[in-house]
Amino acid sequence: MKKINKITNVLSTLLITLVFVFTAISSISAAPSSTVIRQDGNPSKSYIGTEGKDEYQWAKFITSDGKIAYCMDVDKKWPDAGTNMSLDGEANAGIKYILEHGYPNKKMIDGGEIDRFITQAAVWWYLHDIGQGTISEVLTTTGAEAYTGTRDNIKSLVAGAKKAGSTAKASLDVDVNNSNMTLSSDKKYYESVSITPSLSGASTYKVSVSGATGAIVTTTAGNTQSEFKAGDKFIIKVPASSINKTTTLSVKVSATYTTNKAYIFKPGDTSYQRVVALYENQQSLEKTVSLTAKPEPKPTPGDKPSVCVDYVIVGNVKPDPAKTDPTPGKNCYDKGTKYDQEKELTTRQTNCKFNGWYTKSDLTGKWANGTALNKDMTLYGAWDCGTEVTVPATAANTPLVIFVIGSAAIIIGLGLYFYRSKNIVASK
Repeated sequence: MKKINKITNVLSTLLITLVFVFTAISSISAAPSSTVIRQDGNPSKSYIGTEGKDEYQWAKFITSDGKIAYCMDVDKKWPDAGTNMSLDGEANAGIKYILEHGYPNKKMIDGGEIDRFITQAAVWWYLHDIGQGTISEVLTTTGAEAYTGTRDNIKSLVAGAKKAGSTAKASLDVDVNNSNMTLSSDKKYYESVSITPSLSGASTYKVSVSGATGAIVTTTAGNTQSEFKAGDKFIIKVPASSINKTTTLSVKVSATYTTNKAYIFKPGDTSYQRVVALYENQQSLEKTVSLTAKPEPKPTPGDKPSVCVDYVIVGNVKPDPAKTDPTPGKNCYDKGTKYDQEKELTTRQTNCKFNGWYTKSDLTGKWANGTALNKDMTLYGAWDCGTEVTVPATAANTPLVIFVIGSAAIIIGLGLYFYRSKNIVASK
């Protein structure tokens, strides 16, 4: 019989290759493509100016969708109520800063009309400082304030606008420390390592998975969940029963956040001022990764745990080694094999008789043929090839010793008996 090599069990793994397919950023603009300007009450006087004059009279405007709008071109006349205006793009970070920190978002003096004037004046002043319009020293220096702190609040908004940089962009990334995944201990799921998205600009994210029946998203505690807080980890699980071939799963991580944008609207008649209004924009981030699930290899015949038997021949009789089965030494078999060793041995040897296998070296503890091999062991055997088999003197030879000694005693006894009988006859 050929020697069967020991075959170990193959641990199944889910090989996951996390390939970043794309990161998408989409924006939903809340600003309309056009609007109609209407006045929110009558034009108001300037809260900074020369006594008896009103150099910076201003009008309060509202867009048709209810947004407070501020005039941008101080050198032009304000638009009439009911003027149609079209979207003219996005204002810079300075204008956005003024609208975010001015009326109606922040209270400076009264939380009302004075603060609204301060915001309007700050827009004109900021644009003047960057070369887009002209204001006089009446507003910046010499004009009297109707309310203390009016000019200081305007200056504060303008200073902040000049320092405002581009708004930091929100971002989403996926951090995977180990792409290899394993079958769960209960063999019910293929599981990923915990995955931690890197998220900025949003407080929560969502996860969805497709590509395999029954695939789920869970917390690290094993609870099914689809929405997570920034910084939380998630795990992908796929039922083992769903993976019967190499399968690609698609995992989508997404987040939404809100940001402000200042949109400019322009009239058809360029002799009128443009206006600017602040809108909230909802933006979304999305990251898609691919996971490749490889099923556990199916067992093939003979893929069983193995056991090894070390065969030792004792005694002084050695048959032809070429016909000895098994070869003395270690032989391995599938665990559970039921093998009749003696039957094989006797069919291979014509002039020798095998005396059997034993579990002890003194040829005691007869091993029963056909017993299943379930653990490693050593078996001892001896051959009879027509000559005397000399086994090491052990307790196993005690009966033979007793027989030899007993026979010798009988022979000596008989000799003494005949000797004495002869002497008695001679004496007569």
